[in-house]
Amino acid sequence: MSLTIRPVVGRRAKITALGTYVPPDVITNKDLEKLVDTNDQWIMERTGIKERHVLAKGLGVSDICVHAANKCLAARGGISGPMPASEIECIIVGTVTPDMMFPSTACLVQDRIGAKGAWGFDVSGGCSGFVYALQAA
Repeated sequence: MSLTIRPVVGRRAKITALGTYVPPDVITNKDLEKLVDTNDQWIMERTGIKERHVLAKGLGVSDICVHAANKCLAARGGISGPMPASEIECIIVGTVTPDMMFPSTACLVQDRIGAKGAWGFDVSGGCSGFVYALQAA
């Protein structure tokens, strides 16, 4: 018996545009000092973090994703305008804080941006969630 390894052929995913978004509300280390027993120096020495962007009450990860997706579609478009969401084939969201367990955040984004033909799923990978989602893509 012999084993033949064939080269992988077919369609490949590629990054052709980026869209990013962070919520406008910010919490600083000084703000955290008022909430828990810590200080700016302690946080900076261990994490290097000075401030964090936080979602306003009532918003979820899907809200961030929709902003980023729309910016990405605009960046991917051209003179004629943004790329239509109908051209998206797959949406992968890397998060440990989904809006809800079901449906997935990717499905919420798919609906809200109008990517009617896309399929999608969430990847829960903690701090490395982006890397896992990128590898899955």
